[in-house]
Amino acid sequence: MIHETLRLTKEEFQPHGAFNCVAKLASFHRVQCSPGIRDAARYIHAYLKEQGIQTEILSLPAKHGVRWWSQESFPEWFCRDAELVLLEDGKRERLCAFSEQKTSLVQRSAPTPPEGITTTMVFVENGEDPKSYEGLDAKGKLVFSRGTAAEIAALAVDKFGAAGIVVDTMREQPPVRDRFDLPDGRQYLSFWPANAENHKAFGFVVSPRQGEALRRLFSSGKRELAVFARVDSEYFDGSLEIVSAIIPGETDEEVTAVAHLCHPEPSANDNASGAGALMEAVRTLSALIAKGSLPKPRRTIRFLWLPEMTGSYAFLASNEDVLRRTVAAINLDMVGENQALCGSTFMVERPVAALAGFGGDLAACILGLLTKEVDNLARNHSNSTFRYSVSPFSGGSDHNIWGDPSVGVTCPMLIQWPDKFYHTSEDTIDKVDPKMLAVAGTLTATYLYTAATATPADAAYIADQAAVGFAGEASAILSHITDKAREDISKAKGQDEVTTILAKTRRTIEKRVAFLSERRRADVASLVKLAPDSVMFCQARSAAQEHIAKTADYLWAKSLRELATVAGLKDVSELPAPWRPEEEEALKRASEIVPKRAFRGPYSGISRETSAEHKEKMKAFREKYKGASIPSAYLQYWADGNRTLSEIADLLEGETGFRNTEALIEYYELMAERGVYLAE
Repeated sequence: MIHETLRLTKEEFQPHGAFNCVAKLASFHRVQCSPGIRDAARYIHAYLKEQGIQTEILSLPAKHGVRWWSQESFPEWFCRDAELVLLEDGKRERLCAFSEQKTSLVQRSAPTPPEGITTTMVFVENGEDPKSYEGLDAKGKLVFSRGTAAEIAALAVDKFGAAGIVVDTMREQPPVRDRFDLPDGRQYLSFWPANAENHKAFGFVVSPRQGEALRRLFSSGKRELAVFARVDSEYFDGSLEIVSAIIPGETDEEVTAVAHLCHPEPSANDNASGAGALMEAVRTLSALIAKGSLPKPRRTIRFLWLPEMTGSYAFLASNEDVLRRTVAAINLDMVGENQALCGSTFMVERPVAALAGFGGDLAACILGLLTKEVDNLARNHSNSTFRYSVSPFSGGSDHNIWGDPSVGVTCPMLIQWPDKFYHTSEDTIDKVDPKMLAVAGTLTATYLYTAATATPADAAYIADQAAVGFAGEASAILSHITDKAREDISKAKGQDEVTTILAKTRRTIEKRVAFLSERRRADVASLVKLAPDSVMFCQARSAAQEHIAKTADYLWAKSLRELATVAGLKDVSELPAPWRPEEEEALKRASEIVPKRAFRGPYSGISRETSAEHKEKMKAFREKYKGASIPSAYLQYWADGNRTLSEIADLLEGETGFRNTEALIEYYELMAERGVYLAE
């Protein structure tokens, strides 16, 4: 059935129809909780209604005092116009115009007086460092700097009395992008609710080229530059819109596709491409079912277009009856990239590992079929015409909410990464490829219909493919570990340091192999939720799990041989024993802590203020444990109210390689103070 579903969806899916939807969506200024994203939602709703698809717009309150699990709602924001003008040498040079480029304004900026302000702009090299303001009079002026807009504004505006900020921030993504690859681009920046209307800051974003020109003026001896700034914006109690469409099934169980609709105009690939591909996916499935090419699905298929993260929290918390009936989901985020222009790779990102689920294997299985595009000359092998991969969970989008074990919906993500134009004004429609929209859209449609109507044969096929794919995915993860060891050894000072690197790497390999094997076997077992049990499936499941276990043993031995080769040893037996951390006291304390989360779903601090005292504690923590990257999201996922922090430490080591129980305890305590976990 899965092969036939894919064939039919590929035939029905209209790549240029999807592209036209993306182009239209890219014309809306789709900031979260704003009139622009509402207009985009209305466009989708009208389009789907024309196709005869059951759809509605859900309207939820956008105002203070409303909370969805840990996500606090926040007021709407609307900007009518904004501009920044340089007034030097009797000339007027417009640096920023909101009417021309929406990203020239830091989103959710506060308004100036209606007539604007004429003032001066001063230069601060590091606007995030209080010491940079020593001896500087910033009161009533604009501060020009580079970095995180909210952090700069917290000092420049809140502490030192500046009227607003100007930044030439352009985040670099080596080797795909450095700041001068996009000399005239502008970084998409925002004052999120915790640092927006409460702080009344406004900010402008200039391009790298403009930033360098301003720096030259300051370096020529000018201490201040005359400027005019005007921002016509407002905050108000409003609404948050979610478009929900369904293809009814025979039961009340559901499978769901999610695409976030937000981001400034144009934001074509991020994420008009995901939203547009999903619009064509629902049209495709609806048409195939209406024609009788595909039978009515067993489970209802739901499609959601919503503000990123905020919308998922809002929908799930407001529709827990729907959540209880949902067996699988998929998230589309940045799927339409023209790979030649953007430097991207199409990826299936696996769901949260802490929740056993079939979603990652199903999506990877369909991707594997889609890559069989072109035969070689001998017609004995097929190749893909696009770059692709299957990657472990990374997070950063709506699937990290749906796939949280406390939510319980297996949810992979489709994404292209990296992207040269990500979160900039140059993420325009010309960077979108109809072919890649078709790859994402047909994969999504096939995933949804299979999850809604799978047969035991489908479940058996997916189990077989999961076992086959495990070797390549696990091997890539382990190769990354040995590559890191090779790099570290090349920089090591003395044999003792080399021995330590080898011992720690050996432990990491063993922990990772065991973890990957156990989780993939659990994922295969979960396929029983997809289709009715049968002799065929039971046999395939057992065979797949046995194959995964044997593959893991092979990869463990192979990785140790590679590690020995990296170290120039003759044999694996010459490797030092696996490193053992000296943390008995920390382990004892960790075994007495049972983290209990205060909220369902991952903790969201997007609209919450962090106290100055807590910020200082976090700063001291990071200083104490320099180089220790606490896997904070993963810690939440494993905290089920039953596991001890010691048990979670073992799971985190298997999943991420992180091992520092003392640091984990201190971090947990800080997060408990923050409200993420309930007090012991």
